[in-house]
Amino acid sequence: MFESWEKSINGIKVKMSDPLEMGRRLKRSLDGYITYRKAIGIALLVFVFFIYIGPGFLKWIWGSSDTYKPDPLAMCLQDKLGRWAGLMEAGNGHMAHLPELEGDSQYLPYVGNGYIGIMVHPDSYINIKAKRTLSVPVRFKPIIDMSLEGGGEVEEATVTDYKSGAVHRVQCLADSRQSTQPVVVTTAVYAHRTLRGVLVQDVRVYNPGSRPVQIAIEKLGIANWDTARSTNKVIEHGDGGQKYSLVTGVVEVGDQVQVVAVATRKIGTSLEVQSRMTQSLHVLTSVAHSELMDKSEVESARREQEKAAIASIQTASSMTWQSLQEGHATVWQSLWTSGFGISWSYAEEAVNGARINATMYYVLSQAPTPLHSTHTTQAEKSELHSYLSYTEGCYSGVFTLQASNLWTPLNTLNNVNTVVSFWLLTLEKNGCHNLIKAGADGVVQAMVLSLPGLKFSNQHLELAVHPKELHRDLVIRRLNYGNETHVNISVIVQDDNRAAIFVSLDKKNKDYFACDGGCLDAPVRLGPSPIMFPVKLTDPPTAILYITADHEHMIDLKHTIHVKEVADAPAHEQHVLELHRHGARLGGLPAIFWVSIAFLILVFHLFLFRLIYNEYCAQPDKYRIRL
Repeated sequence: MFESWEKSINGIKVKMSDPLEMGRRLKRSLDGYITYRKAIGIALLVFVFFIYIGPGFLKWIWGSSDTYKPDPLAMCLQDKLGRWAGLMEAGNGHMAHLPELEGDSQYLPYVGNGYIGIMVHPDSYINIKAKRTLSVPVRFKPIIDMSLEGGGEVEEATVTDYKSGAVHRVQCLADSRQSTQPVVVTTAVYAHRTLRGVLVQDVRVYNPGSRPVQIAIEKLGIANWDTARSTNKVIEHGDGGQKYSLVTGVVEVGDQVQVVAVATRKIGTSLEVQSRMTQSLHVLTSVAHSELMDKSEVESARREQEKAAIASIQTASSMTWQSLQEGHATVWQSLWTSGFGISWSYAEEAVNGARINATMYYVLSQAPTPLHSTHTTQAEKSELHSYLSYTEGCYSGVFTLQASNLWTPLNTLNNVNTVVSFWLLTLEKNGCHNLIKAGADGVVQAMVLSLPGLKFSNQHLELAVHPKELHRDLVIRRLNYGNETHVNISVIVQDDNRAAIFVSLDKKNKDYFACDGGCLDAPVRLGPSPIMFPVKLTDPPTAILYITADHEHMIDLKHTIHVKEVADAPAHEQHVLELHRHGARLGGLPAIFWVSIAFLILVFHLFLFRLIYNEYCAQPDKYRIRL
């Protein structure tokens, strides 16, 4: 029932007790004349209704919310990928889905240890080292692929974890009978850091359903490798003998060849997983290859490489799977002890943290770690440590953040190899050759030096970058000064748009001192608490920071730098900072936004002027309409 109510219209009380009467009165109110102002108001109300209320209303009418059912495969994959959410947020990895989703990374899922490298995909070849990069393909495909026997639906994603040097492949598989409880296949792939030439695949299959499932296993192996010959070999493990395929062949590199031997575990073509059970599958593949040689020497080298491949398998199989993975991850974590950070920039072509981390990961994946290798003798390790200690002259080249050919796309194997080659060549030719000889431990130090413009020069470390380039916050973490001291340097843009430098030590074997541009002020002793130094602009331009353990050397520096004038560096212009912070020069929003706002304001005032003119200066009846 509708309750009766009263409304005052033009001072006359009208009792509304019938909805039909309400409709008649509304119709009569619309039968009169309506001004343009009322018509525009009604049009605006209708517009707002259809834009904001209409879609939800139509969805409710059609019942689409009741018929929506979440995709169990997508939910399964999203749930399993949650463990890497923190890794992605920190920029320490990248992720891609199959089929591809919006926002997926275009970086390559790749693993390498300086001796072998591979893009993690069932159709990928193993690659071994050429002159600087892992760019010689061996026509052998070791990556296994899992699917439901009889077919079914699949959703998958790959996660590249920079910190542990592994690629994780997650697959959710379902058939028509078990669509709500997909089978989960998780595969971790990594090229072991301490065992030269060993590729590890650790597979786990979980069946949450109420009936057993059969998983088909595909492993391609030899692929158009004409010179390859294969034999079966039983290799003793801790849990008994296992059958392996031993493949040897030749790869051509110019006029010379390399002999390659590949030993990989033989596995069945299917795997049965019982209801609510997990099955594990551990697959080892080892690759051994000779140096470049003439074709006449091939036969004598075959047996030597076969023995090396078998020996690597025996060493790896003597370890537990947990210790195998932990030993690999520990080396990667030690490589990332030193690092570089930079504030995000929205400017076009700017190099940001995600690109820097991915590039460093690919370069380190193609550099060996002989300091941690089981093949390195103690005498050789002592020599490698001496290379890490001798850093004189590194890095003396161009500010690498501005070198465009070092930051090209990383979406194909050829692109990755090109970028890695350019980086290693750049570091080698700019005074970092000794660090490169030390392997990945030295390469990461050289890269960290090159990114902000740091250089070891004549008993001191200097930050040789022009103040005008310091319009983004920079962080250099735990840079090695020798082997016993770790230096932290931060460059932070303050509220007054001037950059300031903060320096601290979190490990030291003696006292260290620092001074700012020109070294006119007394040296400051460094410690665990950050000490601030202003950014100075000198004429002629010189380094803006000096660090050394030789107090007398630092005192002498002010007499050897030879500057005419030293002053605080000028503040950065606001539009330059806004360009990096927001991608535009005007207050953090694109220029088109402000142009649009100005246009709308102009149109509004023109409309308001015409409305006032029509209301007060024109004939009233002339601008009325009848509905």
